[in-house]
Amino acid sequence: MDKSIFLSSDIDIDTFASCLKKKYSRNSLISFKNDWNNFVVFCQLHHVMALPASTTAIRIFIEKQAKEKKLASIKRSLISISHVHNAFELKDPTQTAQVKAAVGKIRLDKRDDSKQTEGITLSMLAELERQLSSSVELKDIRDLVIWHLMFELLLKRGELRDLTLDDVCFDEFGNCVIQLQQNYYPLSQETTLLLNKWLSASHLTEGYLFRGLDRHQNLSSSHLNDSSIYRIFRRANELLNLEVNFSGLSARVGATKELSKCGYTVHEIQELGRWVSPAMPNQYIGNIERSERQKDKFKKKPE
Repeated sequence: MDKSIFLSSDIDIDTFASCLKKKYSRNSLISFKNDWNNFVVFCQLHHVMALPASTTAIRIFIEKQAKEKKLASIKRSLISISHVHNAFELKDPTQTAQVKAAVGKIRLDKRDDSKQTEGITLSMLAELERQLSSSVELKDIRDLVIWHLMFELLLKRGELRDLTLDDVCFDEFGNCVIQLQQNYYPLSQETTLLLNKWLSASHLTEGYLFRGLDRHQNLSSSHLNDSSIYRIFRRANELLNLEVNFSGLSARVGATKELSKCGYTVHEIQELGRWVSPAMPNQYIGNIERSERQKDKFKKKPE
């Protein structure tokens, strides 16, 4: 393979693909190619070598990128540069301590770039209950129990969506537990009452626990989809009249913060929320740097 081809700033996708040891999608190849071409242009403007590249050149390159690009784009640029160096069996300059330190600084500087999902709080749930608890509308009854249930059990959207009546168990005293991934989670008395109200009003006897509703309050036979769950949380935002944007993750984020304030450790929260890694609980409670380290560690685990 001719190294001089890669010193041109207009390398094409097929040429770039030929240097990779793995197959990638066309979109990934386009991104890699553009990243590399941008790096070559940068090196040409600064009269430095792109292949092999020096640690200093890469550090200055990503520091310049940081002024206008997101962290994810910067990391992808480093991957693209790494691919080309590995193709020619050159030492990978993106793995030096100086470059890693520069990335770490950029990560901290950009920690507020992507605004985290706003979390629902206990006081917000109380206000929603105050507004809707006396309603007999199916939509109000359903949405109220969904907000509470997702908060209390740190439910993912998929977990809520897939819940069936078989996952709901009551004992002789009326206490309720929910089965998730072979584990049983007890509900508070308050959420149990809301769930009972939903079961009574909906007349459900089998199948999915939560369903869509049409304009006439007729229940669908299928489960909620992600769009429906998003609309349910957007409705909470409207009812609370807040200048925030809730999403399907808002209950999970809010519950994580609440548990942390109550003294639960990250690993206890991880277990309660059924996370594989502590990265996301760390992110939700504000430990951004630790979260990023956990994400990197998880990505590097052998398959």
